[in-house]
Amino acid sequence: MMKGMLITMTILGLVQVLSGDGVIIPVEPEPTPMPVRPPWPKKTYLELRDHYVKINIHNSIARVEVEETFYNPYDFQMEGVYIFPIPQKTFPSKFSLIVNGKELSGEVLERDEARKIYEDIVRRLRDPALLEYYEHNLFRARVFPILPRKEIKTTVRYEYELQRKGDYYELFYPFKIEGLIAKPIQEVTISFKIVCDLPIKQVFSPTHEIDIDRKEGAAEGGYEATNLSPNQDFILYYAVAREDFDLSLLSYKKRKEDGFFLLGISGPSEPPEDLVLPKDIVFVIDCSGSMSGEKIEQAKKGLRFFVENLNPSDQFNIISFSSSIKPFRKELMKATRANITAAKDFIKDLRARGGTDINGALLEGLKILRSNRPSYLLFLTDGLPTVGVTNLEKIVENVETKVKKTRIFVFGVGYDVNTILLDRVAEVGSGLPEYIEPKEDLELAISSLSSKIMAPALEGVEVNFLGIEVYDLHPEELGDLFYGQDITIAGRYRGSGQGWINLTAKRMDRKVSLRREFVLPGHDEDLDFIPLIWAKKRVGFLLSEIRLHGENQELVDEIVAVAKKYGIVTPYTSYLVRDEERLLVPMALPAERFKTEATGRGGVQIAKDIIEMKKAETVRGPQIRSIRQSGSKTFYLKDGIYVDGEYREGMKEKKIRFLSPGYFALLKKFPEYARYFGLSPEIVVVIKGVAYRVLL
Repeated sequence: MMKGMLITMTILGLVQVLSGDGVIIPVEPEPTPMPVRPPWPKKTYLELRDHYVKINIHNSIARVEVEETFYNPYDFQMEGVYIFPIPQKTFPSKFSLIVNGKELSGEVLERDEARKIYEDIVRRLRDPALLEYYEHNLFRARVFPILPRKEIKTTVRYEYELQRKGDYYELFYPFKIEGLIAKPIQEVTISFKIVCDLPIKQVFSPTHEIDIDRKEGAAEGGYEATNLSPNQDFILYYAVAREDFDLSLLSYKKRKEDGFFLLGISGPSEPPEDLVLPKDIVFVIDCSGSMSGEKIEQAKKGLRFFVENLNPSDQFNIISFSSSIKPFRKELMKATRANITAAKDFIKDLRARGGTDINGALLEGLKILRSNRPSYLLFLTDGLPTVGVTNLEKIVENVETKVKKTRIFVFGVGYDVNTILLDRVAEVGSGLPEYIEPKEDLELAISSLSSKIMAPALEGVEVNFLGIEVYDLHPEELGDLFYGQDITIAGRYRGSGQGWINLTAKRMDRKVSLRREFVLPGHDEDLDFIPLIWAKKRVGFLLSEIRLHGENQELVDEIVAVAKKYGIVTPYTSYLVRDEERLLVPMALPAERFKTEATGRGGVQIAKDIIEMKKAETVRGPQIRSIRQSGSKTFYLKDGIYVDGEYREGMKEKKIRFLSPGYFALLKKFPEYARYFGLSPEIVVVIKGVAYRVLL
């Protein structure tokens, strides 16, 4: 896919850069007769006020519409050229550009011709940002007039066939224009709808946090932002199903290095009525005095949602606890209409008073969950243990001895919880913790998790690889697969070639197995987001190990090595961030504080950051100048110059002046590296063991 850029110019030379989703190169117009025009401003640019993208995909054919609003803030009119970078292997058809309701003609320039245009713009702007698209083709059209103090609305429509990447279709929209805009775009919306003859399984974006609503033959969703300076191309992947339960694979590998992969495990989006797995579920809720007020009321609303959405084949119970333990019933109850009504009355009568017996409440819940069916314990608390067993190690030990096959999901509410305790309880229960800060919606958090686990599709999912050695897989334990949810595994592999993936699980007390043949390549550097996703998951896992089980030098050394290579800020690599940016990166804190701070705002923030890293499916990180990522490389700002993370003192070095003949000769020699030089006029890029230092 493509991004529109509007370039404004007249006859004379360049004055300044630019605007929103496009490049704007205003130039001083020829002198005009009386009345005398206003003085030409020193900094001249059009504004890009909004950017809307609608994408409709039917069986791999994408139809795209891009609407943008530019504004000329000056008292004179301009002429412009609208340009659209086109990915090299993309062949759009039915391409049209409409400006203020009038369709304009344009032309498509292939890569070599397009490079001349890109190079000319870089020279004029003295800004290398457009080198990001140096290997793209180009669509351009003349736009005139751009009236003073008026908006100009542009609409681009086109369609093209999506490419396959591994087991996925890839939708690519160039949107990495942070270096090309003078101010953020006020409003950005990218919406998509996918319709296929086959069921759609996994849908994800490695670049942006998107909302997704997936059904068997369709999926729709989008991304929205305000005041955005886009610094990532928008990429979307989706897979279609061959079977009810399916595996989808993506991989990345440099020559002479171990490779990376992402494995997606997916099932149907909705359960067939006769194949809903019956489950046992107990909700354990803190009703101590500190839960009074809004917290207990939101928790009660979430609990009502929980019981109202149980399946007829489920069994359930509710346990409230404070200084004492009060179960709804002494044993699991069937989800009949009468029992659900009684449970709602029990919830209505809950009151917040007394202390907090965390140990007793957890053990009571685990005692009730004794069947061989899928079992879940949802545990909610807002404080520290004050009654009964209060030693944190003893509480974890007690839970570990009783948990058996039950999965424990933990809600920590507010800043008074001990996050290390709750993280460890979730860990021994093979579940997940979630932390809700004071101004966040507790009811929404409870109902959201309840919805996710209401329909388990496969129990106890395990995956084995045969034929190729794999290692450092995350997550380590896969747990259960729920309808409408996916499991994504990130890992490393050695060697290359053909192999097999064996998936085993249980469904309705019967063993389920799936065998899939795959090929992992010896060299494929196309999907360069995969190593960073793996790195974030790996570092999150290692940080969690230190926080929950203690520090050792081997763990620290690996964190430092992986974090430095991929530009991940941790307590052990906080020196990578400039002092003035540390407040923007919560993980840039002292290691000693990271290891010991379990409560308060700081403790909750640390726990949430680790959870996000372990769940990472996007490459997005903190928006800071100290670290920039492009493709497979990471650059660090040192003395005002971005330096390739692969640079080492003493390596062979060549110095080149920005915009010199040698600079453009280097781009022609290594066009696949042009995107890195687009980060900054002054930069050090390592190419095949040689450091090329670009200076002004």
